[in-house]
Amino acid sequence: MTRPDVPDATLRRNSIAARFDAAEGYDAAAHIQRRCVTALMERIQTATAEQTPASILEFGCGTGFLTARLADHFPQASVLASDLAPGMIARARQHLAEKPIRFHVMDAEHPDVSGSFDLIASSLCLQWFSNRGEGLRRLCDLLAPQGRLMVATLLQGSLDEWKQACLAEGAPCGVPDYPSVPTVEAEWPGSGVGTWEVLTLHDPVGSARAFLRGLRQIGASLPRQDSTPASIAALRRAMHHFDRTSSDVTYRIGIGTFVKTERTEP
Repeated sequence: MTRPDVPDATLRRNSIAARFDAAEGYDAAAHIQRRCVTALMERIQTATAEQTPASILEFGCGTGFLTARLADHFPQASVLASDLAPGMIARARQHLAEKPIRFHVMDAEHPDVSGSFDLIASSLCLQWFSNRGEGLRRLCDLLAPQGRLMVATLLQGSLDEWKQACLAEGAPCGVPDYPSVPTVEAEWPGSGVGTWEVLTLHDPVGSARAFLRGLRQIGASLPRQDSTPASIAALRRAMHHFDRTSSDVTYRIGIGTFVKTERTEP
């Protein structure tokens, strides 16, 4: 039951944080997350080859896959890693205790940090935003002149094997309608120039049961806001359909790069 005195967006953020807090099996199940971090980090290294960032903000740091790579590649930089889920911050802090990283619990859609950053980076967090355009604008306002925001997120076509199995069997599907490339291209703020690159990754899951269990293990099982729960019978039909037709799941990954060209007015 929703509370009438709490906005829907706040309730959803609380639900997202709670699921990731409870994701004790995250590191073991986060196969696609590791591959996305590698792809994003390769592009960060290329983009910053001639101008090393001195200040870095990461949002949606999780248990620290990207955080560790940023700290290792930019040892002289000040790195601030943030996440909505306090439990994720605690795990990242524990994993990276030997590295000079600052941690902060923060809703990246409404960042509460001050100062400016030469690089803002994130892997597989942006898809959880309620309003990407406004969230991106607020984040890009934190960039220093010529600073970069570089993110990896899910695009249209992701998890389609499961969506098609649900559709074929008339089962409600909680998978979000991820945005198309033209949609995210139109959401860059006017204070700079943004581009998107698309990668297609395939995750071999073996079965629908393994796929759904993996989503729960990484805390990514929260359905979209307008979804209705599937009955056990409908869910079983969709799982059987998936097992007959698929052995892996497709992830369409958008890697976005934004370079700030205008100074933000205070």
